[in-house]
Amino acid sequence: MANWYNTSKSTWQEAKKSIQRSHFIPPVPTCWSQSDLRLVIVVCSAPQNFASRQAIRATWGKESRWTKGTRIFFIIGRSSQNITDMFVFTEKQEYGDVIHYDFTDSYFNLTLKSVSMLKWVTTNCTNAKYVMKSDDDMFVNVPVLFKSVLLPDVPNILVGKLFVKARPIRDMSSKWYVPLDMYSDQFYPNYLSGSGYVMSISTAFLLHNSSYYAPYISLEDVFITGICAKLENIQPRENSLFTYAKEKKNPCKYLFIATAHKLTSNDLYETWDMIHNTHFKCVTSFWNNIDNWS
Repeated sequence: MANWYNTSKSTWQEAKKSIQRSHFIPPVPTCWSQSDLRLVIVVCSAPQNFASRQAIRATWGKESRWTKGTRIFFIIGRSSQNITDMFVFTEKQEYGDVIHYDFTDSYFNLTLKSVSMLKWVTTNCTNAKYVMKSDDDMFVNVPVLFKSVLLPDVPNILVGKLFVKARPIRDMSSKWYVPLDMYSDQFYPNYLSGSGYVMSISTAFLLHNSSYYAPYISLEDVFITGICAKLENIQPRENSLFTYAKEKKNPCKYLFIATAHKLTSNDLYETWDMIHNTHFKCVTSFWNNIDNWS
């Protein structure tokens, strides 16, 4: 188990070698059993965030009309606490939806986590048509994704909340600090918010391939959807249905967006109950038409 957050090229090369080896901790889940799989959602989660994963399993990630043609998995790294790893192992056995990889789970390792996600998808889930990366504090509206986001006539789709001409932050006290020796350009390539973005399976293969020779940066969304995408001539696309803010508690809002961010586990339960409250006309209309959307 290793920490790969040194900025030196030699350290990143060692990390890449480790990623290329089979580093997933068995049992490793797959998608092969679902023949009609359209979308696989991989949720990046920290080992200790069991409550968040349970909330997703009980709400928008639950197998139902909402997730028709969809599978949800959680990707988790190793914890510095052995007891937490033991709980994760038990969770893997019980739910079969945890992708457990042998790197320390930390903010600085998020790029490796996302590369690991691409490695897992392109090895164990190639029967999916689309792939979504999400975080465990997100609300994801799967029916809206199918109705308004996943357009079959768009090749190599990569879509989410787009950032254009974002500048690297050079303030060492910032969570998003990036030193010059890691990234020296004035602007990042256009990229998507890491809170939630969707790609076609063909895009996943291309980004996974370029991740092994792209210049490393510790910001996973910049690296995957910006730097790697640019290397593959893939243009990340804006879709206004993706939000990276916490939305007001209004069912008519949540039923017609693709994502909302910064939700606690309690928020998810409350939101799920809210969008089933048939006292609202928008709720009744949504559930009456959901089967036509998938």
